[in-house]
Amino acid sequence: MGKYTVAQHITRFFWLPRGTERHRPTSYARLTGIWLASIAVGTAVTAAGWYEEYGGADIMTVIVVLNVIDDIITGVRHRWPAALAAVALLYGGSRLAEALLPDSLDPAWATTIAAAVGVTLALAATAATTRLPQRPPVTAS
Repeated sequence: MGKYTVAQHITRFFWLPRGTERHRPTSYARLTGIWLASIAVGTAVTAAGWYEEYGGADIMTVIVVLNVIDDIITGVRHRWPAALAAVALLYGGSRLAEALLPDSLDPAWATTIAAAVGVTLALAATAATTRLPQRPPVTAS
């Protein structure tokens, strides 16, 4: 193992080397699958009564964050703004939705529904941000 191998892997996570091609953004089909899977798993955990042990909202959040980390690792364009927007909308959207839901709703279901709103907003932000056009490189004249 080379002297700077670990440092190179860490640096590559944050900044891709010059001239490295960006990967294509996650396809809409895969994002839809991730969205449906996260909502299905979160709802199933809450419906089964395992909310206290596993937390359906927590599982949905982890699935979306793992998708964001995958985008960062593969090196899609605009990956850091997409990650920031996804995390902000995941947290903010779920908190806002939870505040707007009626108090008559069971707390476990209210949290799960709010997390589903946050997951939807986060994946939409990821899809939109990673598909923004790439700025052409600046050439010295």
